[in-house]
Amino acid sequence: MVISITDQNGAPLKDAILEIQSIDKASGSENTNNVYVMDQVNKTFSPHVLAIPQNSRVSFPNSDNIRHHVYSFSKVKPFELKLYAGKPEAPVTFDKSGVAVLGCNIHDSMVGYIYIHENNTVYKSNDKGQITLDYPLNNIEKIWLWHARNTTGINFKKALIVRDFIQQKNSLAISIEVLPPEPRDSFEDVFTHVH
Repeated sequence: MVISITDQNGAPLKDAILEIQSIDKASGSENTNNVYVMDQVNKTFSPHVLAIPQNSRVSFPNSDNIRHHVYSFSKVKPFELKLYAGKPEAPVTFDKSGVAVLGCNIHDSMVGYIYIHENNTVYKSNDKGQITLDYPLNNIEKIWLWHARNTTGINFKKALIVRDFIQQKNSLAISIEVLPPEPRDSFEDVFTHVH
């Protein structure tokens, strides 16, 4: 099944997260011993959105030839990696579900997101706003859709109707209202929309 995710104007939404809670809880379990990577390349976080299971560790290598000072004010995981180049000493553990908004104290325009889920199955939309869902539809208990720019706040997950997925065999279009992408003057501007 191909799912197309668009904004309220019909434009495709890249980096939307579709989270599935299964009836059989074991089917969504991931190995949280993996170390995920949120790199810094060309003064941007790469990937822009990283989805990880709760209790996972994330490494923040710096692939730029300049130093970065990565931090988050998010309630889910406040942390700070002071000015560094290369790779910091230890990964950061994200032990609560939610969204961590990332910034760089040196480069205010750098903003990234870590979506921490409760060990469910997640998919992220591509540049065309599409997700290829290869999940057994009869095992879906709940489905949520999240996007960093959604109008109801950074921590809001839109609940979707499971029946819609089961009735549509090959494709499904989903729309979500989002704020327009705006250049930010500072990392703090992101937090005006957090609550």
